[in-house]
Amino acid sequence: CRAYIEHGMHKLPQPVKLWYCSSFFRRERPQKGRFRQFWQIGAEAIGSDDPAVDAETILLLAEILEAAGVQSRLRISSLGMPLNRLRYRDKLQQYLRDNAARLSEDVAARIELNPLRAFDSDHPGTRAVMAQAPRLLDELDREDAAHFADVLELLDAADLPYDVDTTLVRGLDYYTRTVCEFTSADLGAQSGVGGGGRYDGLIEQIGGPPTPAMGWAAGVERILLAGSLTHAVAPPLDLFVAYEKPELRAAAFRLAADARRAGHAARLELAGRSLKGQLKQADRAGARYVAILDDAGTALLKDSETGEQQPVETGTVMHHIAQGGL
Repeated sequence: CRAYIEHGMHKLPQPVKLWYCSSFFRRERPQKGRFRQFWQIGAEAIGSDDPAVDAETILLLAEILEAAGVQSRLRISSLGMPLNRLRYRDKLQQYLRDNAARLSEDVAARIELNPLRAFDSDHPGTRAVMAQAPRLLDELDREDAAHFADVLELLDAADLPYDVDTTLVRGLDYYTRTVCEFTSADLGAQSGVGGGGRYDGLIEQIGGPPTPAMGWAAGVERILLAGSLTHAVAPPLDLFVAYEKPELRAAAFRLAADARRAGHAARLELAGRSLKGQLKQADRAGARYVAILDDAGTALLKDSETGEQQPVETGTVMHHIAQGGL
């Protein structure tokens, strides 16, 4: 937000879409996937209050998690705008005061400061109280409710499943309207992978013009822990050029170079192995074809898939490879 103000991004076509990836620090006890130093990615769309901005931004995170192999579920809700939330805050505070004896000490102590955080408590008594607490989503005014309905309609159009969670609150008080969180059961109790929401008043709070905005952040380590990324398959090796006599090294080098120029992956012996050792290396490398050069200007070309082999002129090796068989 400060960069948006300081660099005059409000003069650019809106919304301005930004992303980042960096390392950060948190001052808390390390837990699984929550380290004191961690990497985080994030995306922001600043300058539009269109519900499509919310849906598009959420969909981006969903696609990133899917690409990383994360089995996740989207929880989503709306906090409404500040005036609407203030009215609800008064109602929730009164409810919590009436049930203070059943709340945990820390929740009871925060009734006046941040009553919404009571929804996050793991305390059994508090959870029982909050199960019957009034919900902010039920208190939205007409404009906020219509905005949230439009967001959900767009997510439906994109076939992105979600759970409307009326207990969802974010840890930062500047959030407005849409809030969301992606969770993964593979992470255990600390199941959050990434989340965010709309923060339409934040830029104005830090000295900028009134500017709507939407964004999210996701922990890279948490994505990796929850994901099922597989290592990229090594590129196939089309041809391994082997030779027994040192004087054939130049011919082997030329054949490998010709293969590469033709678009094939090729290797040749570079470690001084015996012919037997070269053939073992070709097998370990998964070479489809092996060309064994001799000093008569011919090569024994072997198809590793079929086991077939035949002597060919060195100059015709590329023709046989291009044909896909012997």
